[in-house]
Amino acid sequence: MASNRNRNAGLNYERQIARELREMGYEAITSRYESKRLDDAGVDLVTNFPLKPQMKVSINQPNVHILLTETEAECVFFKKVEKVGGKFMPRGEYVMLKKQDFYDIFVTHDKS
Repeated sequence: MASNRNRNAGLNYERQIARELREMGYEAITSRYESKRLDDAGVDLVTNFPLKPQMKVSINQPNVHILLTETEAECVFFKKVEKVGGKFMPRGEYVMLKKQDFYDIFVTHDKS
């Protein structure tokens, strides 16, 4: 039963981030819908966002090093949850990426 809850939480988070990116003007759909090859490669969204994202929902922080070096993902969206009174409650959302990718985002940003 826990694995279904985990899978559903992950799928819901993928859809949430896709919706948020679309609201910001990007194209974004889940790779489960669009591309099995990308989904198998650890990329959760097919998007014109500058980085290929992987989504994780967990009590524990995911191993970001492995996700960013052993998959095609270029950033990790992480939703931290905590079990409170039998329910999983959100405790924060984070985006993790390689330092050079972070700097590259600002190369095109106007510094003035």
